Amino acid sequence: MVKEATLKSQFDAEELAELLEPQEHTSTPPDDPSLKLSLLNYISFMGCSQHAYEAARKNTRQCYPDIELLSYYRVARQARLLSGVITWEHHMCFKGCLGFTGPFADLEQCPDCGQSRYEEKDLEDSDGERKVPRKVFTTFPPGPQIQAKWKHLDTAEDMFYRWKKTEDLRRERGQSDDPLNIYDDILCGKAYLDLVDDGSITEYDTVLMLSIDGAQLHEHKESNCWIYIWILVDIGPDKRYKIRNILPGGIIPGPYAPKDLDSFLFPGLAHVSALQREGLHIWDAYHRRRAISLLYLFLVLADAVAMAQLSGSVGHHGRKGCRLLCGLLGRNKIHGAHYYPALLRPNGFETHRTSSHPDIDINSLPIPTPQGYKTDLFHIISSRTETEYKRRRFNAGIGKPSIFAGMSRILPLPTCFAGDLMHQPVLNLACLLFDLWCARPGARDHNRFTVWPWAVLTGDVWKRHGEFVSRVARYLPTSFGRTPRNPQEKISSGYKAWEFLNYIYGEGPGVFYGVLPDVYYFHFCRLVRAIRIIHQHSISREQLATAHELLLQWVLDFEIIYCDRNPDRLHFVRQCVHSLTHLARETHRLGPLWLSSQWTMERVIGYLGSLLRQPSNPFRNLAAQTKRVAHTNALVAMWPDFERTKGDPHGSEDLGNSYLLLGPKDTSHHQLLPIEREALNIFFSGYPDAEDIDRQTVYRWGRLRIPTEQVARSRWKELERCSDMARTDRNVKVCTESI
Repeated sequence: MVKEATLKSQFDAEELAELLEPQEHTSTPPDDPSLKLSLLNYISFMGCSQHAYEAARKNTRQCYPDIELLSYYRVARQARLLSGVITWEHHMCFKGCLGFTGPFADLEQCPDCGQSRYEEKDLEDSDGERKVPRKVFTTFPPGPQIQAKWKHLDTAEDMFYRWKKTEDLRRERGQSDDPLNIYDDILCGKAYLDLVDDGSITEYDTVLMLSIDGAQLHEHKESNCWIYIWILVDIGPDKRYKIRNILPGGIIPGPYAPKDLDSFLFPGLAHVSALQREGLHIWDAYHRRRAISLLYLFLVLADAVAMAQLSGSVGHHGRKGCRLLCGLLGRNKIHGAHYYPALLRPNGFETHRTSSHPDIDINSLPIPTPQGYKTDLFHIISSRTETEYKRRRFNAGIGKPSIFAGMSRILPLPTCFAGDLMHQPVLNLACLLFDLWCARPGARDHNRFTVWPWAVLTGDVWKRHGEFVSRVARYLPTSFGRTPRNPQEKISSGYKAWEFLNYIYGEGPGVFYGVLPDVYYFHFCRLVRAIRIIHQHSISREQLATAHELLLQWVLDFEIIYCDRNPDRLHFVRQCVHSLTHLARETHRLGPLWLSSQWTMERVIGYLGSLLRQPSNPFRNLAAQTKRVAHTNALVAMWPDFERTKGDPHGSEDLGNSYLLLGPKDTSHHQLLPIEREALNIFFSGYPDAEDIDRQTVYRWGRLRIPTEQVARSRWKELERCSDMARTDRNVKVCTESI
């Protein structure tokens, strides 16, 4: 049904005409000062309650009687009309089993749990005439949101980033198929460049990524829900992941987990499918002309649980449990139902019914292919009996066709299902390492009485280590974001992914030195070196090859030094370990993986959660706030002046090249010490016309903002900070002739 979707079936006549006939857009905001001020307040009061907006409106009218601002309801309606953004609401099962869309659209009760679709009291009181849905989910079709991005000169120029970058990359690569020397964007990946080469993606096409994840809106209240967004690959990575350029996709209320995720994604995917075939009409303000953009769904992003539903795979516990569907055969314990991606056959498994296959060469791991996926899927859907279906599902690792098979312009399945650099190497692998190093019960199952030489983070050692980590926080510059808290106290209660990243892969080699035994410490350092490369903004071909070699060696050594072919330790080898073998190849295929991970989704969840102002009905409030974000993003794209830009701070001095001196500043010139004068002379010795530079009258500045927007502090002012835990913002790079 996704494949046959049409725009005519999704919009009323007026909305369809607006979508198909975009008008030339004026680059100046509305002339009506009341409307303009109302819209500015509507945007500026994002995150505030309606009461706050109405209070400001009344205060303005009291001071300036000639200005009649619009009410909140009227300005919200104007925001909808001017932005063109449309919202759909569809009925869903009260227990969240499915959405009444697609094949379920005409049902009046849930086929899974039997819950009624409508409020039964309203049905009884009206003799079945009044049908009030018990629960709805919200969809924001991306078409109108994308149109808004083209309506202003500046934002339209941003949308052309992809094609300009593509032309540069094609010139760099020339006529050969050799990989690029530098990977610094998704567009550098082989998958994208191959699509351009065969004409599947052209200049005006819109390249999208879909990202979905669950969210808990309130810490101490049952408030789980699911959110999905669209990410525009057409915009440069410096702007692509900002909230203003994220397209809301849908809100699925909880607190029950959706059992049929496809039914909730159906309206949004059907809309994209229709645009893939019929095209999205846009007004290109950069070239001042109309054009048609065909949407291309490049990647689908999700955590492991959701990805199993989206791809139709059996999930991480299956015999072929890799989320990329690479086909690696897992191994299960005797009488166990959970399979683990172990390369080395455990001792005594020579006659195991399902896990007797020999050791797997880590340099010859299977690679997912569209043809292999199609063959396996054909066997699944052609099963004649339930028994045959279960046997084929077990052997193939696929349980059902994916809803994405109905998309006409998408990376061939299963290559469109990307890995996740946030959950697997950061959250999941960190959890495994601490299960081992702390000898947690989850890792101790079936191996309770063996003394583990790596289980050193226990008792007083673990306590001292946690205190040490918390003290290290002061030496991490503020540009590193959130510092790791004491893991001994907080690691099991809301430790954030960013904390794990800084803790394990940032501080790890320092804080675990002398704590882990040498063999495990050196093994850990190989992992850190490789993951740091994978996380770089720009990765060279040589660095990628180094990371690949280190990761393969780490995975193999993990099984040797931790598992030692012991069947009772088979559960150590989790899918997060196997996922490391794919990271370098996926970087070559898709560019730096942090650009296609769930970090953006987590940021969006945090931002939308911060806007909630109605705890009694968080799901409806979340949908309303997301709708407002979609309207605001479109308005700001159409009229960038609507969003106030921050100017340079008072008293700052622009040095050029995006460097800015910030106060405080000496009120009188500083008397240099001899050692300071010598350092200054050495610094200026290589400058042309160094003799003309005044080195006698020197004024010290407290801070410096560098091109990355990070702020460094000078030693002069940083030493005056009184707190023992004040973060260090000074970094010195020491260079010698040998480096």
